[in-house]
Amino acid sequence: MNRIIIAAGGTGGHLFPAIAVADELRKMNKDTDIQFLGAKGKIEERIVPGRGYKLKTIEIAGLKRSLNPRNLGLFIKLKRAIKETRKYLNEQKPELVFGTGGFVSGPALWASTKMGIPSVIQEGNYYPGITVKLLARKLDKVIVNFGGTKKFLKRQDNIEVMPYPVRENLKKYSRIEACEYFKLDPFKKILFVLGGSQGAHSINRVLMENIIMLFKQNIQLVWQTGERDYNSIENKINGLSGIKVMKFIDDIDYAYSAADLVLCRSGISTAMELAYFGAAALFVPYPHASENHQEKNARAFVEKNAAEMILDKDLDTLLADKILDLMGNNKRLGELRENVSGISDKNAASKIAGLLIELAEKNKN
Repeated sequence: MNRIIIAAGGTGGHLFPAIAVADELRKMNKDTDIQFLGAKGKIEERIVPGRGYKLKTIEIAGLKRSLNPRNLGLFIKLKRAIKETRKYLNEQKPELVFGTGGFVSGPALWASTKMGIPSVIQEGNYYPGITVKLLARKLDKVIVNFGGTKKFLKRQDNIEVMPYPVRENLKKYSRIEACEYFKLDPFKKILFVLGGSQGAHSINRVLMENIIMLFKQNIQLVWQTGERDYNSIENKINGLSGIKVMKFIDDIDYAYSAADLVLCRSGISTAMELAYFGAAALFVPYPHASENHQEKNARAFVEKNAAEMILDKDLDTLLADKILDLMGNNKRLGELRENVSGISDKNAASKIAGLLIELAEKNKN
């Protein structure tokens, strides 16, 4: 395979699995020309060049899922993006185009299918996003993370169930190493609170209301608050020992490695990173996620007895007791760790890369 274009970005959830697959493609054949197509002003502008890949950006944004006047302007942007992307594909002449869902993949895969270029999309969420649902019937392959996702797609013969790849730079540390990093006691329970890169205000608020109770129960915290709530939480903590409050945790692998329990949203990147680390999780799905996909992700884990879940609306009444119940039940924590580990596959990225190479070679022959 000489050239592959990867259309990915907008969010880390779409970008990081794409980078993981790109890294595997590069390992398999260092001469393969891998280029990324992304959105202007998004995370890929910072991350992709830093990983040694070329990046072409286009003006594109996601459609609002309700009737919204802004969608008219977005449709105009989409039309321009398809035209620009088609011109780019004509110039680059790739053997294959690979997308990881989201609004960046839409124009690229729409254009590539019209041009007869082998086209593949990967969907990590249990419930497929609008890009996947619109394009699935036209694509050569649709890679899904959950077998249950198949029932939401009309065409079945092009679906491959393959595990979701996590970013390659995550490292598993021993509990002792991880606790030393945060200066915590490895012999006391540790709760890692992760609301996403921007934090989760509802989780932060209810946790703050119960912070003294958790402190009295000797539960230590590693707490990623996000920018919005950091100052107010830091001021209220007042130097309580065993509580590490940060706006954002760059070395998140230490936090996963230290945690007895992770309290978090259920975006697919976070969920699959938990699986990779074999971490027990209490999911609180973001209630305003498109198509309520975070709750569907969480329920897919719960059905495998691989996590527990509380809905955002029930945080005030259920969160404190649920944390205490889980932290006091080593058998249950061990069960969750064992079951969630079975969802992860360390070879996920290489399996997807192998499929892409096979499809591109088949087309060349």
